[in-house]
Formats: sequence, structure tokens, C-alpha cells
Amino acid sequence: MATAYGPTALSRDEEVDRNLALLGYGLLFFAIFFAGVPALIAVAIAYTRRRDVNCTVKSHHRFQIYIFWIGFALTALAALSGLGAVISILVQAVSSAMHTKLNGFDVVSYRSVQFSGAVAAFSVATVSLGVLTALWLLITSSYGFIQLATHRPIRQTAG
Repeated sequence: MATAYGPTALSRDEEVDRNLALLGYGLLFFAIFFAGVPALIAVAIAYTRRRDVNCTVKSHHRFQIYIFWIGFALTALAALSGLGAVISILVQAVSSAMHTKLNGFDVVSYRSVQFSGAVAAFSVATVSLGVLTALWLLITSSYGFIQLATHRPIRQTAG
């Protein structure tokens, strides 16, 4: 018996492939709670299985790879922004130490290190990109999971 979106009775191999794709979505969903490690596992599964599956599951593996790389790019941008904030604070601390004409950082008054506009901008960018990454992973993996659970392929316009 078939539905509008595909067969209801899948062969054993197709069911295993579909379950691996569902697992991939679950790993992407929980990646934000475990520092991204599950996303690495999900993308490894997607890369290794994408050529050996039917068209519906193949579209989901491609979508999982797409989810991973967008999430990776957003995370890299957030990390760079955070690094920018840390460097800005360190530059201010070194500048403060140099202006006080003391021999070391252990006697520098860090009250002169202020929260500048650059630090604020980098901090806001870091938090914003982190939230955007989390939303991206949660929403896209949930969408893909629902599509696959109902036997629908992912339709991507770019590829």
C-alpha cells in the first residue's frame, strides 16, 4: 500500500537508511547541548550514506550536510567575535599596564580597564551568533525530522 508521499512498507535496508537519517537529525538537534560533537557524528553518517540510499533519504542526507556547514560557519563567526572581545580586553590591560609604569601585571589596577565599545560590539555579536546557531540547528533539524518521518523529501533550490 502506498501513500501520497511514498510507500508505507519499506524494505529492511530502506528502513535502516531512514532510521540512520532520523538519527542524524536527532544528533544535529542535540549538538547545541554537547558542544557540537553529535553534529560531527551526524555529518559523518550523512557523508558516508548519501550515495547508497534512495532519493528521499538522499535528499535528507544532503540537507543534514547543509545544516552542519551553515551551523559550523555561524559557530566559527561567533568564536571569532568572542576572540575579538578577549583581544580587546587584553589590549586594554596591556595599555593600562604600560601607562602606569609598573613592573608587572600583578600590581596593575584593572579598574582602569574599561568595557569599551569594541568589547561590547564583539560580545553582542558573539551572543547573537550563538543564539542564531542554536535556533538554526533546532529549527532545521526539527523540520527535516518531521519531513522524513512523513516520508517527504527535502526540496532544496540550491545545490
